Amino acid sequence: MKKWFLCPYCKKKLIKYDKDAISKGVFLLCKKCGKEIEIRIDK
Repeated sequence: MKKWFLCPYCKKKLIKYDKDAISKGVFLLCKKCGKEIEIRIDK
């Protein structure tokens, strides 16, 4: 099952990730609010 990682500021959907994904140190720029967000996914 895939989930959406949401922007913590404006709640826009940023990326889809799988249930066993692990991420740390990956940064994205939200196109809606313009803030830089660290994509942190732990099990």
